[in-house]
Amino acid sequence: MELIGKINRRKIYYVRVRNNPEWKDSLPKNEWVGFTIANKEDEELVPHAVKICMDKNITYTCSAGTLAQRTEQYFDEEFVGRAIDYEIRTKKKFNYEYTLMTTAHENFSEGFWFATTLAYDAYQETDKVICLDFTERKVKKHLTGLIEKINNGWLPNDEEVELAEYDN
Repeated sequence: MELIGKINRRKIYYVRVRNNPEWKDSLPKNEWVGFTIANKEDEELVPHAVKICMDKNITYTCSAGTLAQRTEQYFDEEFVGRAIDYEIRTKKKFNYEYTLMTTAHENFSEGFWFATTLAYDAYQETDKVICLDFTERKVKKHLTGLIEKINNGWLPNDEEVELAEYDN
């Protein structure tokens, strides 16, 4: 995991998931926002990664890329499955006040802006945003450019769809 910048009080980290078996070891143990970037060709990597993120107590997810909607669904399904499992195991009602928050963004820049400036958990301080890049072509340069723009007062456009700019 690499620190690529800071926006307000949040440190922004980048981690490449594809072809990096150690990526999961670098994740924080709790209280972090995940910004996932996955496309249709990356789908086989996402379900396993979602479980790992949940095990590491992710508090908020913002998904981008052409697989954004499906990635958000994977997080929602895993969360609900764990809540039901808890109720079955303990015979107690799950406290949904501590629900994982998830969003999906077809506008890449807007999704990143949201993850780094607005996504929060009312019960936990979230001062880390981890950008989980599942793509083959990488988006690190685009992310570092957006960090600079956001720190200079930039706001995302209103376009419904804006794709990522890839490093290669």
